[in-house]
Amino acid sequence: MHFLSTMKRLFIAFKIELNQENANLLQDLRRNTVYDSIVWVNKNIQHCTLRFLGKTPENKIDTLKNIIQEVVTQHPSFALEIEKLGFFGSRYAPKVIWLGFRPQPLLQQLFEALEQRIVGELGMEKNDGHFVPHITLGRIKKVDNKRRFWATMEKFTPFYQKMEVKEIILYQSRLEKDGPIYLELAKYSLHE
Repeated sequence: MHFLSTMKRLFIAFKIELNQENANLLQDLRRNTVYDSIVWVNKNIQHCTLRFLGKTPENKIDTLKNIIQEVVTQHPSFALEIEKLGFFGSRYAPKVIWLGFRPQPLLQQLFEALEQRIVGELGMEKNDGHFVPHITLGRIKKVDNKRRFWATMEKFTPFYQKMEVKEIILYQSRLEKDGPIYLELAKYSLHE
């Protein structure tokens, strides 16, 4: 039992702040899906996860911080463009609503460099699946009427926003009854 208490649930991400136009679009989307059961992500904790680490032994956190520092300082800041509304799950059983980005090679290179070091030096499991950078908007519990849901989603495809990514954050996630709390453990600046 003592071993479990020395584990922290961690992830590496960067913050996202939607502009007013997209914040308004998201409010409209929420209003148009009131019949469905969707748990929306609080706008104050919106982010794009670069690497989910999960339960991490406390004695590996300093090494992890050093790895992130070394990788991030070798990578330049970059621009990202939100360009689409996407979904995880199937059309029959959608699970997550998210915003996706136009492909950005610098983001992919940063992910691959972190992944290689985290797997190689910390002995963590390789990231399963394809890296799909995204901003989770909501987790779908139940869709009342699938035809209406998908017709609504098709109306909300014009999300677009350009943003600069200048820093990466190591977060600890604590699952509370009112939803997750994200604690910033360390910040790292990408070089200009």
